[in-house]
Amino acid sequence: MLCRSPAPANLGILVISEPITVHSERARSQKKEAIYQLLLALCLMVMASFAFPLITWLGNLGYALIALLLTQLVIRRKKVLGVHDRLYQALGLVALLTQLLWLFTPMHWQFSGVPLVLSWTLMVGWSVVRLVKRLASEQHVNSSVLMGAAAGYLLIGLTSGLVMVGVETIQPNSFEPMSMPNGADMSTASVLDWMPVFAQINYFAFICLTTVGFGDITPMNPLARMLAVSTGVIGQLYLAVVMGILIGRFSSELRKS
Repeated sequence: MLCRSPAPANLGILVISEPITVHSERARSQKKEAIYQLLLALCLMVMASFAFPLITWLGNLGYALIALLLTQLVIRRKKVLGVHDRLYQALGLVALLTQLLWLFTPMHWQFSGVPLVLSWTLMVGWSVVRLVKRLASEQHVNSSVLMGAAAGYLLIGLTSGLVMVGVETIQPNSFEPMSMPNGADMSTASVLDWMPVFAQINYFAFICLTTVGFGDITPMNPLARMLAVSTGVIGQLYLAVVMGILIGRFSSELRKS
């Protein structure tokens, strides 16, 4: 007589755990896509605030939300935080606080822009490196990945504009010509009162990033010139690296199919 051997006890566990793993991977992918989309939306909001003077205040809010998204929301999704993650979180809070301090100080407090320039340069530089690594780890090139790549490019331009604005407050007349607000008094006006001028500098930052070079605004001192050159170099380097990653991933998908 033949005896039927009992089924392995762990077979049911394997069958059940496979759909759970697939579901968790899908949920993780959806969270990544939502972060890419939100980051792109915030960058576009900041750019729109510079185009329309009535909503200029949205630009400062957008910068603050970008700092919180990059350094707080994304990091909190990780189960275990290392030393680098906690340093990254702390740097985001420092960047946010320096921005608030800078916005409400008088223009003649020139050195209030120094912490802003240093903290935002470090935070966004670190953020772009993390974003490129995240894009390189993606298995498929879809619309959300392209949104993340575009958001990184816009983020470099917006940060370059913010750093240039900080340099303008540290060393006035670093960029010329600038159309000043009517009736503005440097001795009493705060940084918020000079937002129309900063919109012009952000425009110049994207001119440098894209290497268009219209020539209507000119950096006047060595620090401003080096910022303009650095922005152009970093923009082209980002495009080369990210396009290489995306094209390589797309071509590998074609070979597999």
